[in-house]
Amino acid sequence: MRVTMLGTGTGVPVPHRGYAGLLLEIGGERVLCDAGPGTLRQLTKTGNSYLDLNRLFVTHAHPDHSLDVVSILFAMRMPGAPRRRPFHIYGPRGLQRLIRRLNVAFHGWLAAETYRLTIHDVGQASFACGRYRVITRRMEHSTEAIGYRFTSGRRAVVYSGDTDTGGGIVELATGADLLILECSTTDERKVKGHLTPTECGQVAAKAGVGHLVLTHFYPVFQGYDIRTRVRDAFRGHLTLAKDFQTFEL
Repeated sequence: MRVTMLGTGTGVPVPHRGYAGLLLEIGGERVLCDAGPGTLRQLTKTGNSYLDLNRLFVTHAHPDHSLDVVSILFAMRMPGAPRRRPFHIYGPRGLQRLIRRLNVAFHGWLAAETYRLTIHDVGQASFACGRYRVITRRMEHSTEAIGYRFTSGRRAVVYSGDTDTGGGIVELATGADLLILECSTTDERKVKGHLTPTECGQVAAKAGVGHLVLTHFYPVFQGYDIRTRVRDAFRGHLTLAKDFQTFEL
């Protein structure tokens, strides 16, 4: 497995961080997890094309995590390089309805013409995708949200999307080799539905993960010592992610 962070930022734009999104290469497939604005362009910078993608896993429908779903579906309609292979999009309940409404809003330009598009509304589930397996659990956020666990062989990667300490994040992450966890605000400025550095450390410690990767940093972290707060609870491998950083399992 190989993970490439395409965007480690939030809904507040900053020059050095893209909106939420990552590329996962697993079981002979290339899949996206989340697709905030500009994710498609970030993907091209890694040498990959939207035509290479097999699936897209959306954690929730906030624009900073999902707006480039529009760009991806529109690109697949372009006459110069239309898509031919099937494409699957997974997300929390309501995703099918949202994409139908977006297609109406964009006058039908998101509809698949040259390929088969399947949109999956997912709650708590476990299912196979080719040579790997996906487990989902509901996350505690301000809207319907799910996190994903990807397993190939004995290796497991977990991506939370946006979450608080409740919901299924600890269960989903238990024993994972790599946990990619949102870290939105400082301990002093806790926002419900998001994690602080201390909470991230506590989640990782409870789950017993091998490597904790933090992402989704709001500008409030300028000059803030994230590592020390995380280390109050978690002593394992810790990375504060940057755009285009890669992790191999």
